[in-house]
Amino acid sequence: MMELRVSITQKGKIFEGKAPEIIQKQLTSAMYEATSLLEREVKIRTPTGVFGAQGGLVSTIHGEPVSKGTPVIKGVVATQSKYGEVIEKGRRVGKTWPPEGELVRWIEVKMGLDAVHAKHLEFVIRRKIGQKGFPGAYMFEKALDENMSKLTEIFDKAGFEIVLELNQ
Repeated sequence: MMELRVSITQKGKIFEGKAPEIIQKQLTSAMYEATSLLEREVKIRTPTGVFGAQGGLVSTIHGEPVSKGTPVIKGVVATQSKYGEVIEKGRRVGKTWPPEGELVRWIEVKMGLDAVHAKHLEFVIRRKIGQKGFPGAYMFEKALDENMSKLTEIFDKAGFEIVLELNQ
């Protein structure tokens, strides 16, 4: 007669109630890595403008995990700059003109003019932008699209680490 015996032991961190803590730790770590990657990649794709990386749009882009310690951890890479969205998406033809005074410094640096001449030229440039628009840089969209496989790797690795740690 053949006999089959199965025994199940309850040992390991999963049976000790440590799973939520382990999962949170690994996912938070992965989210930090993912947001750091995307922040770096968005900054690479962001036009520097006349103020350069230290004072322009690039300096306003930051990424960080949010809702840490909750069932749903999120990562955000964003800018607080009022120009972020218009540089990302561009400006459509026939849309409103850029605000008065906003292009003077850009004109001074790009065209080598003094403030008085730049101020006179600003109206013409604002009107032209309003009439013709300009294409977006899509730095956020491109950074996400072009790094999706890296992001998948980061979270696949986190899943693997969770399983390894739960089985210890």
